[in-house]
Amino acid sequence: MSDAGQTWRRSRTQRARRWLIGAALALVAAVSVISAQRQHGIARDEVPYMSHGMKYARWWIDLASGRDGTATRRHITETFGGPAATDNNREHPPLIKTLFGMSRIVLHERLGWASEVTTSRVPTALLHAAAVAMMFAFAAQLWGSAAGLFAGLLFLLLPRAFFHAGLATFDAPMVTLWLATLLAYYKSLASRWWGLGLAVAFGLALATKHNALMLPGVILSHYAWIAWRRSAASETSSRADRLRAFGRALIRTQPLLAPALAIGGPLVLIAVWPWLWFDTFDHVRDWIAFHTHHVHYNFEYLGRNYNHPPFPWHVVLVTTLLTVPVATLAAAAVGAVHLAGRARAGTSAQPERAPALLLVLSAAVSMGVFLLPSTPIFGAEKHWAPAMPTFCILAGVGIAGAGDRICRYLVGRGWIPEAGNFAGSAAALALGSLVATAALTETVAAQPYALSHYNALAGGAPGGADLGMNRQFWGYAARGVLPYLDEHAAPAPGQPPVPVYTHDASPAWGLYRRAGLLRPGLPDSGHESRGAIPRSRVALVIHERHFLRHDILVWQAYGTVQPDYVLTFQGVPLVSVYVRPPAAR
Repeated sequence: MSDAGQTWRRSRTQRARRWLIGAALALVAAVSVISAQRQHGIARDEVPYMSHGMKYARWWIDLASGRDGTATRRHITETFGGPAATDNNREHPPLIKTLFGMSRIVLHERLGWASEVTTSRVPTALLHAAAVAMMFAFAAQLWGSAAGLFAGLLFLLLPRAFFHAGLATFDAPMVTLWLATLLAYYKSLASRWWGLGLAVAFGLALATKHNALMLPGVILSHYAWIAWRRSAASETSSRADRLRAFGRALIRTQPLLAPALAIGGPLVLIAVWPWLWFDTFDHVRDWIAFHTHHVHYNFEYLGRNYNHPPFPWHVVLVTTLLTVPVATLAAAAVGAVHLAGRARAGTSAQPERAPALLLVLSAAVSMGVFLLPSTPIFGAEKHWAPAMPTFCILAGVGIAGAGDRICRYLVGRGWIPEAGNFAGSAAALALGSLVATAALTETVAAQPYALSHYNALAGGAPGGADLGMNRQFWGYAARGVLPYLDEHAAPAPGQPPVPVYTHDASPAWGLYRRAGLLRPGLPDSGHESRGAIPRSRVALVIHERHFLRHDILVWQAYGTVQPDYVLTFQGVPLVSVYVRPPAAR
């Protein structure tokens, strides 16, 4: 066989091997996330997303089946919109919610495969698995299979990202669509027709979550750098000639870039969001305005509760530093140094497209907006989650680079024989296994209360609590006290119900009952402002700093300060259960 034939065959074998590895990583990710989410409590935001997702999915089914009146303005408004800012959850794009509904209709209602909660969460898990596979493919192509393998594994083994991947929310899907958009753009720099793929990916990202509005900041910054580098390569002397060459490079490098971002992406958004089919400008303006003027949620940070600006500029940096596994952070730092060294030496991978710069810009933009003290706080690390692929790819590159350097050191010392790429790969696998094992340990230990998890730098969950970091949100931890309520608070058959003040778990209470996780006879007593605590016989208090007053309200109503049960995570109180003494009933 000719040299060219052998090269083609090796390339084909390598591509097939990478496809198999990527598919295996995605399968492991999907199975592990879907299995683990069965122990996760129901987050408050999941409830409206799942219910409205069912409405959206049934609307699309009616449209596909040709039902009369489906596409009328009135029916679209009743399903997707309304006059108030949160009618039919119109403040969030519908794509992922629609997938929640479709999955639940097919897998739960028609096939009976799993519960309504699990089947609603399946799309998030599958999209997360796709992100793992994409990261492997991207890093493996540029920096080798070892870098790709550990990039994907370490992304899967991020404790908080793993938790979010098991919820029917938008944060994990946003990471996937963000990454897909960047990879489509990167491919479009070598193949102009990938500009169409960029338009589709960007449109789907817009239809997922408002974070996507930051993507042009990443892409246009990177594109300007690429165009400038290409124009600088031309032999021009005057500043005017350089500027003209730069302008030509902007136009010629990827002519479809501007149409993809300005026209193609928005058209895809409109196509999948019927609420935008009429009064488009007004509805888009209302959607963006809702988030730029978003209510400031309570957020505990370093011992202080924040609920209005200005916020500390370093929230995003410190929170990331204390929640990502330390071994992953260390490997990412090594990877950054390794890529910087290759750039100085002129040996960067595909320097004409600057993939490392694209990753750095992605993290800088997705995190940078939260450095501004006026940015609304309405969550935690999940809002800059699109930065996590950058950290994990850098970690994979760091592991591969460190393995190669260790191998060369041992060969130079004469301690091992020259063995081609095998020794370097073996060293990378050994080193990467240590890093991945450390991350795996944290991820397993963090479940199912990963929003209370902090890494070794913080001192674990107890250290995070001592530092005064945000302990949890969304009320999801209440699931952990349901077995106690069933055993100690549920009334015997024929006895009157025992009203429960469910606190922040109130939106999920009905879903817990339908899922069989809560026995009958424990109804939600209602909202705090409507006399729910005095009316209750059992009360839950979910521990966050701004909820301290709820303990006091229960103490006053129940005549006791002693909870009957406290759910803890690594010794940190998450939920207290109070039972009204008979004398106080």
